[in-house]
Amino acid sequence: MAEQVPIREGAFVQGPEGAELVGNRCQGCGQIFFPKVQTCLTCFGDNLEETRLNRKGELYSYAIGHMPSMHFQPPYAIGYINLPEGIRVFAPLKIRDDKPFEAGMEMEVVIDHLWTEGDRDILGYMFRPV
Repeated sequence: MAEQVPIREGAFVQGPEGAELVGNRCQGCGQIFFPKVQTCLTCFGDNLEETRLNRKGELYSYAIGHMPSMHFQPPYAIGYINLPEGIRVFAPLKIRDDKPFEAGMEMEVVIDHLWTEGDRDILGYMFRPV
């Protein structure tokens, strides 16, 4: 069995209600970041606390890839998801034949296999239509 490795350590957790992205919030100005940062990019403060982000968001835009990439075989989808916290996340999208993508549709985060490198399965966050 292949070892399962996250694409980015600490970027997501699998909670009791499903997957959650983990970002951080600046205690000085309230700005939220994903992925986490060491210093606030708004006020340059360094007092940041970890915060879990909403599991659901709205599809802002997307593209369908029809050419092979280094890790994905076509067709594959990528897109931007607006989260209620006021940030926009770029992520792979899970294609479902029964729910074509539309800007504005509700999406939820899931943890899934992205690709395999040797004897390691790379896991990452994706969004899928609700």
